[in-house]
Amino acid sequence: MSARVIAIIPAFHRPQLLARALRSLAGQGPLLARVVVVNNSSDAETARLTAESRVPATLLDYGCNLGTAGGIAAGMAAMLQDLRATHAFVMDDDACATPDLISTMLRAAEESKAEAVAPLITDGSGTIRWFPGPLAQPAWNVVRRSPTPAEFLRQCGPAPLEWNWAIWAAVLFSRRAIEAVGYPRMDLWSQSTDLEYTLRVSARFKCVLAPAAVCQHLPPPAPDGGEGKKLFLGLQSGNYISFRLRHGWRFIRHIPGQHYRYLRHYRWRLRAWKEAAVALVGGAVLGRTPGNTARRADYLRAVEKFPEGKAGAGGERRRAG
Repeated sequence: MSARVIAIIPAFHRPQLLARALRSLAGQGPLLARVVVVNNSSDAETARLTAESRVPATLLDYGCNLGTAGGIAAGMAAMLQDLRATHAFVMDDDACATPDLISTMLRAAEESKAEAVAPLITDGSGTIRWFPGPLAQPAWNVVRRSPTPAEFLRQCGPAPLEWNWAIWAAVLFSRRAIEAVGYPRMDLWSQSTDLEYTLRVSARFKCVLAPAAVCQHLPPPAPDGGEGKKLFLGLQSGNYISFRLRHGWRFIRHIPGQHYRYLRHYRWRLRAWKEAAVALVGGAVLGRTPGNTARRADYLRAVEKFPEGKAGAGGERRRAG
């Protein structure tokens, strides 16, 4: 297998999580050539952990918070500069790669001629909580019942399954796909950027789930007041993507389910109904996205330096501001 994978981790001042993620990548073998850590918080601890990584690592620091979308875009730009790199493995800093995760996904890509591959993603209890979708039946019904990976394999088998969308927590993209569709959209900032980007990729290329590949996602509790805003912006972005973008039309049938889960989360309170209506009108009708002008200005300044933002080997730091 002549693949060369670059892992990309956008990080924002969560050193303990980043350290855990980097340790997990040490078990991926020679197929993983390098990790690119994008330091969105420009903090020294992130730089130190990157320098101490057991896997060769590069730190990118643009002196501003590029958000999830901008951080991944910066990492993809650095990956494309490595002319030998064949794939980018995007991973959250609160995710943990299980041994041989990348090689398992690469085998699925080769077997199915796919340009993007997602694993099953488990929570701390070991059950599947996040997954790409939709999947062919009966896998779609099985995965939504929160089985363990072993239970899913037993009921659905190891064959790769096609999907339309996946989440950033762990997903592998081919160089060909990135060169064809470009980078994630900054105006979505962090909410539903993965939905938009993977829908864009799957509109042009085959994308599959590798049932034998498993990654853990272990996010910390949301800060006070933070979860509600994220849920609302995610709902608004989902509406925007589904109704305003042609490649997002395939997600429209999932929008009622998103609104249902939002209302159920807030126990059907009147305020939740009002917020859901605002998210629908704002995203679908008015075309509003979470990114604001100041953040977009930072991003555009950084994008101009993407080709120059690649740091040296071994965690050498370069501030690209």
